[in-house]
Amino acid sequence: MMNFNITKIQIEYLLFIRNYEGRKTITEASYFFKCSRANSKKILDKMILTGMLYKEDNDYKLTKIGCELSEFYNANLEKNLFIMQKFLDIDDDLAKSISLEILSKRLLPYQEALDKRYKSLILSKDIQAREKIYDISQYLEKGRHKINFAIKKIDEERKRSFVENSMALMGFNDFAYLVMGEEPYIELSTRTIERAHHGYLKKAIATKLFYFDQGEEIEIDSKDKIFKIPLDLIDYWSTSDGIILEASLILKIKSQMGITIHAKKANFVFIVNLCLT
Repeated sequence: MMNFNITKIQIEYLLFIRNYEGRKTITEASYFFKCSRANSKKILDKMILTGMLYKEDNDYKLTKIGCELSEFYNANLEKNLFIMQKFLDIDDDLAKSISLEILSKRLLPYQEALDKRYKSLILSKDIQAREKIYDISQYLEKGRHKINFAIKKIDEERKRSFVENSMALMGFNDFAYLVMGEEPYIELSTRTIERAHHGYLKKAIATKLFYFDQGEEIEIDSKDKIFKIPLDLIDYWSTSDGIILEASLILKIKSQMGITIHAKKANFVFIVNLCLT
C-alpha cells in the first residue's frame, strides 16, 4: 500500500467517489456530507493535487492510485464494521466513525491482527445457534491454532450441578493445539505431576491414550510426550452462538506413577473460539 498521509475525511471522500451511484460533483459531495460547496471543493481539489483524483466535466474520478486506495479502505472498513457490530453494542454511525478513525491512523499491526480474525469470523457469520458443525476445516486456516480443553470425570453423581474436572487435567499442559493440514489432529502435551502416595512423594505422567472403536481400545500416536488425536474421531462440533465451538471424546488414559500403572476413562472436552484462532 502506498505511503500516503490520508486523513479521515479524505478516506470518506475516496469512498464517496468509489461507491456513490450518482454524479460525483462538488454539489453532490456537499449534499452527501452536509457541508458547504466551498469546503467540499477544497477537499476534492487537494486530493487532485495529491494524485488521488482527477476532474472530468465537473465530475471527480479516481486515478489509478485513488482506485487502489479506495479498494483498500473499502475492504478494511467492511472488516472493521463487521467486528464492531458483531461484538460491540454501538450504533452503525459510531461504528463507522471509529472504523474510519482507525484506518486514518494506519495502524498496520491492528489491521493485520484484524485480517487474521476476520477470515475465520466472516466464514462463521452464518452459523446458526445450536447448529452441528461436521467439518471445522472450512472455518480455520491451515497451521496450528491454540485451543482450550478440559478433562471431565465421567462418573459424577447426578445430583451435582457441574461435572468436576478430572485429576488427569493436571497431567497435561494448559492448552491444546488444533493442527490443520492434510490429516488434521488435536495435539496434547503431557507434563509430570507430583503426588503424595502412601507417605511418599511420587511423580506421575500420562504415558498412553486410547480411543474406542466398536468396543476396541485403539492407541493414539504419541512421541516426546505429545499425543496426536486424529480430528476425524470427532463426529461434530456443537455451538450456541456460531463463535464458540465445542466437542468431546471419551478417552482412556494410562499413567505411570513409580512402578504402578493407573488406567481410567475421562471425557476430553475441546473448545474452539473462532475469535481467537
